[in-house]
Amino acid sequence: MSIKIGKFGFVNNFLPYYWLEHNGVRVIEASPKELAGMFERREIDFAPVPSSYYIKNIDKLRSYEFCIAARNSVLSVVVVSNGKTLDDDNGRIAVTNQTVTSLNLLKIILHECGMRNGVTPVNASKASELLKHGTYALVIGDEAIKARAAYSVVMDLGEKWRELTGYPMVFGISASQKEKDMSEVNKAVMESVEWGKKNVDVVVAEAGKKFGMPVEFLHEYFKLLTYRLGAKEKRGLELFGEKCHEYGLL
Repeated sequence: MSIKIGKFGFVNNFLPYYWLEHNGVRVIEASPKELAGMFERREIDFAPVPSSYYIKNIDKLRSYEFCIAARNSVLSVVVVSNGKTLDDDNGRIAVTNQTVTSLNLLKIILHECGMRNGVTPVNASKASELLKHGTYALVIGDEAIKARAAYSVVMDLGEKWRELTGYPMVFGISASQKEKDMSEVNKAVMESVEWGKKNVDVVVAEAGKKFGMPVEFLHEYFKLLTYRLGAKEKRGLELFGEKCHEYGLL
């Protein structure tokens, strides 16, 4: 049976998987929440899983070096509004139901900052739909990038996490079931990451065509993301887990 590899179906996974897919490796893509479900059903052998899923199931999983993290601003996990700032009132924040990790991160930030905004999960991903249900909207992935051009960004969750903790925010970490050793797959993905970083102009040009995004933005975006789970990323992930448990989010 061939190994089934998954990835987040967002532009943030385009660079790390570009070389791999360009060389004929088939990769299954889905939203983070969908990917966690596929992983749970054992439909995928290796994939970046959302950090909340990993922390909740850590005893059943084997983790690897590949991750999706931001050392500061992430640009694609943001709270937007039609002009209000979060200091204006305690208006509700509508949150896309595509995410658990970003929802938990938002709740941690609200707790840590003493903010009293209510949170409403909504079955929608676009900012325009979410803002029908709240004064603010938490948007993720490519929809967040699109929302930046149309709405006011009132919080970048990667930036806020760094401000509060001093550590990167890990949004996804590569994993397999504990009984499966996917080290060779992780090695291939990390080689693809390195190829992408060395040939970023090629990757950005292709990503710009596929996603309809300006190459200038994509250059900035890929510089802000980190795909290697180093010591600081590990500590950031541990802190996120500690805060999730502290606030009863898992």
